[in-house]
Amino acid sequence: MAGIGFQLARVAREGGVGGIAAAAAHGAVISAGPWLVTAAAMALLGHWTGRHLTPDAARVVQTVLIYAFSLSALAAAPIGIVATRMVADRLFARDAAGIPGILLLALAVGGAFGLTAGALLFGVLGGLPPVQALAATITLAWLTQIWIAAPMLTALKRFTAVPGAYLLGIVAATIVLLILPSPGVTTVLTVIAGGVGVTLGAIAFVLRRYFVGAPSPLPPGAMSPRLAGIVAAAGVAGVAAIWIDKWILWFGPASLRAVGLLRLNPINDEGSFLGLLTIVPGLTLLLIVTETRFDRVFGSMLARCTGTSTLERIEEARGDVVRTILDGLRLLILVQALFAALAWVLAIPFFDLIGADVRAIFAFRQTSAGVVFHLVTIATTVVLAYYDLFGRILVTWGAFALGSALATLAQWDAGFAAFGWGYMAGALAGATVGIAMVAEASVNLTYLLFVGNNPAVVGHGGRLL
Repeated sequence: MAGIGFQLARVAREGGVGGIAAAAAHGAVISAGPWLVTAAAMALLGHWTGRHLTPDAARVVQTVLIYAFSLSALAAAPIGIVATRMVADRLFARDAAGIPGILLLALAVGGAFGLTAGALLFGVLGGLPPVQALAATITLAWLTQIWIAAPMLTALKRFTAVPGAYLLGIVAATIVLLILPSPGVTTVLTVIAGGVGVTLGAIAFVLRRYFVGAPSPLPPGAMSPRLAGIVAAAGVAGVAAIWIDKWILWFGPASLRAVGLLRLNPINDEGSFLGLLTIVPGLTLLLIVTETRFDRVFGSMLARCTGTSTLERIEEARGDVVRTILDGLRLLILVQALFAALAWVLAIPFFDLIGADVRAIFAFRQTSAGVVFHLVTIATTVVLAYYDLFGRILVTWGAFALGSALATLAQWDAGFAAFGWGYMAGALAGATVGIAMVAEASVNLTYLLFVGNNPAVVGHGGRLL
């Protein structure tokens, strides 16, 4: 992502106020475009189902979408992150021959996982009628494949193609729903599945245009099994960190049985979802400023390590890396804390404006506060990824998930006033562990580059921590 960050930073520097606004808008679309488009579509769909479907039917649609999005992210996480790493390695080595095979294998495995999870969720636990269960299962499977395929377009620097594909699928589904007379829940679920399929098809079309070779078997030793395991576990922990408090509270206070044995917590789900949207400014800043600056100074240090620089000059570059990390974190915290404060103060008029349940304000406020620490966690894992320390990324996201789960359980009987507290506590734990991991690695960075994490010394599987 640093490549587009350099371009947006140049637009901001050279374009004055208009350039800053344009860079911010592009950064928001690139870093969170699919999320923003999906959030708007979900809100519009919620209003539409409220007018055109019965309350029970609308609840079925809502339940299917929430479970499909959360479980597809979990199913795709270990596959998608490993596949992305392998594709990135092939691109770096200027060897694109093996990429179609990697993509096809990842999509096949992800689709199989999605179909299995969907059949169990919607057919067995949800007890939906066969046609509805089939549409819901296909939606989950195709969403899983989208989670896997979409990051590949980022590797190709086709940053706007992903939100464009999301928008295409949403527009297609919207047109069909507006044309059909009095659609029922089965029709709505089928149309949603079709819209998701359009999005997946658009992403696959762009990928196919770039990777035109015939699929070939993966070369031996394409990725160390130990490294693949660590990377996959880090992906699962990252998804669990965001969702685990929601999953727990589906069985907590104010929760309800939505469809069959599937449960939801509408108050926490609504507030948490709206609170998480406040992370968009921080993600934009991370893309345009923080990662761009770090990429530049870290690249300078690597150039000195692989050239003829003295140890003194290498240590000087390491000092620049440390200062850049600190400056980036300080800027991220200040900006995101400002938006969290605005969300806290303006929560009541905002909820009145959109007609949301006022009881969800607690979850919204506490989630928006937790987003500050969540953003710090993301920034530290970005640095650890540059350092190629995926074991530490796993520990960081694991601390986030564990802290969120324990804090949620500790406030179990506190009611809806405690919603969002678990996420906030988990984010603080993740940020604390992440900063400690980055600090220790940055102090010993010269040693790690030459010895401690040098593949010639520790093997291609890398360090555990």
